[in-house]
Amino acid sequence: MRYFIVIILVPFILGCNNQSERKEDFGAFHITLPKGWKKFKEKGIDSYVGGITNGEDSLSFDYGWHSYDLSHEDGKKQLFATDTINGKIALITKPKRAGNGTIGIYIDKAFKENRFNLIGDDIDNEDLILNIFKSIGFADSNSSINSKNIEFSSEIIPYSGRSLFLINCAACHHRNRHMTGPAFASIEETKFRQWILDSLESVIPDSTKFGIQYHRKAFGKTLSESDIKKLIEYAKLK
Repeated sequence: MRYFIVIILVPFILGCNNQSERKEDFGAFHITLPKGWKKFKEKGIDSYVGGITNGEDSLSFDYGWHSYDLSHEDGKKQLFATDTINGKIALITKPKRAGNGTIGIYIDKAFKENRFNLIGDDIDNEDLILNIFKSIGFADSNSSINSKNIEFSSEIIPYSGRSLFLINCAACHHRNRHMTGPAFASIEETKFRQWILDSLESVIPDSTKFGIQYHRKAFGKTLSESDIKKLIEYAKLK
């Protein structure tokens, strides 16, 4: 009888813990906050600023045109990763030694013309913070597009052509040989730009599953003109 009671109580307790998380609406975006975390407001001059805290650790955000892009973080003390968060390409940093440095996320193309960052300092529980980062969503976010693992390195290469290719294209394209799609090194620059960016380009119905409609829907809101340029430069590397 005792064993039966334990089996019943365990899922109940786990369920209560899951329910303690809540999606917090910040107007321009939303974040799922862990138990004990709440949002706070700050006064901004030309952007929307504020943050979240549990009373001990805090993360501050900046949403606007001039949000800090993590480019001044010390490469000797920090690790970096380029990743996809709900369809948004993001630069993430964390300290090489947990709890001793910056942990933050920067999204260059957050919503419309705005950029976004969420940053904290000297926070030991990195897994909790990374889960907060993964929950960030905007009005045009796509929760079906996420990287499986965040891979950090000591090189700060935000939005490099190689990183963009691995995140967005490598599932269907090899750089030098045909896979589901053609070799990436063989792409035609003009056609590539039209497929992804040119909303006025006529869409001719095609019989292929991954034609122009697929690419425009999947990447038209994710990749910027600058991203396309870096991808093309990567495709042309010898």
